[in-house]
Amino acid sequence: RQHGCGLGPVFSEPEGRAVIFARLVSLAKGYSAVRLPLLEALCNLLNSGVIPVIPSLGSVGASGDLTPLSYLAAVLAGEREAYYNGGVLAAGEALKHAGLTPHVFDPKESLAIMNGTSVMTAIGGIALVRFGRVLSLCERTTALAAEILFGRSQAFHPTAHRLKHHPGQILAAAAMRGALDGSRLMDSPVPEGRIVQDPYSLRCAPHVIGAARDSLTWAEKLLMRELNSVNDNPIVDPDGPETIFAGNFYGGHVALAMDLIKIAAASVADLLDRQYALLVDSRLNSGLPETLIPYEGCGLKALQLTSSALTARALQRSAPDTVLSRTTEAHNQDKVSMGLHAALNAAEITTLLQQVLAVELIALSNAAGLRDEKLLSPAGRRLLNFIRTFSPVLISDRRLDRDLEQLSQAIDQGQSPD
Repeated sequence: RQHGCGLGPVFSEPEGRAVIFARLVSLAKGYSAVRLPLLEALCNLLNSGVIPVIPSLGSVGASGDLTPLSYLAAVLAGEREAYYNGGVLAAGEALKHAGLTPHVFDPKESLAIMNGTSVMTAIGGIALVRFGRVLSLCERTTALAAEILFGRSQAFHPTAHRLKHHPGQILAAAAMRGALDGSRLMDSPVPEGRIVQDPYSLRCAPHVIGAARDSLTWAEKLLMRELNSVNDNPIVDPDGPETIFAGNFYGGHVALAMDLIKIAAASVADLLDRQYALLVDSRLNSGLPETLIPYEGCGLKALQLTSSALTARALQRSAPDTVLSRTTEAHNQDKVSMGLHAALNAAEITTLLQQVLAVELIALSNAAGLRDEKLLSPAGRRLLNFIRTFSPVLISDRRLDRDLEQLSQAIDQGQSPD
């Protein structure tokens, strides 16, 4: 009850479900001195849709996510609030409607529920899934930008990327190469005054997104280990005489992984923002107007401001949380992980990346309308059809916030041009 002091926005119902699941996996390993009825009670919450309402702020990620996980323990006991049947009810009432009874904790059980890394692991795991979805579309978007800007295909040549050895880079280049297959705009005759090689936001895009892909692969492996770990304290070995007081509740691995994902996502957002800058730069865009429209008006000039603002926020949020340890609890917790903060920031930057991507997609859709679209690759034309489902090409200046919101949501849900 003393840990019922969380603040900030509450986690969504799906995030709350992920928290329950992550805690269940750890406790089911059999080293936490809990009874089978507690595991069954956690299963019942998931199966009946009684999901704790958990404030997102209040964990330093050292003695586990004590404060947010206390909201899971409280709901099991019939206290605080829970999502149920599309609304939020008092937990006791939600349990009653679901035909469940409050769990009565035996010694160690309430501590075992709270003293672990399950919130940062759950929130981090969801962020990784969302980040993986958006990276694939970033590759398709970069390919479309390369077509519209009359890019050079050598930037995606398989030999170059094979010789660099990084798996993520090889995959990213292959994805871009596949999306450009059939394009008649790539390698177009160089307009007079055009620079000899493409700017880095096109030429080095496989390296930027590839590094993000390799970061994602490493972080996924690490979080999978954490999810399947015994991460509470103390540990009770059923096959031995010892009760082991150690530090498995510490979230250092999750924090470091989330810091890496934050940096990777912010870097990709910056890449997309630089591609937008190319679209409106008369020195580099091969004849496109800075408004990206064929009529008299302001067109998409203001939209670049949105891209810049979102990118700046993503870059600012990418500062590492791992190094922000704060001594607390009278110097008992004198070195803490800040793992949940890192996961929350990774989730936010992933959202910002989705929004920057939506901004660039709308810009590319309008810019493509100024080219001969029959010369685009089949994949490029499919991507344009996807974008225009949410944001038709401008025929006059109009608001774009609703287009951006709908397109961002579609990206988050993993909707695909194919």
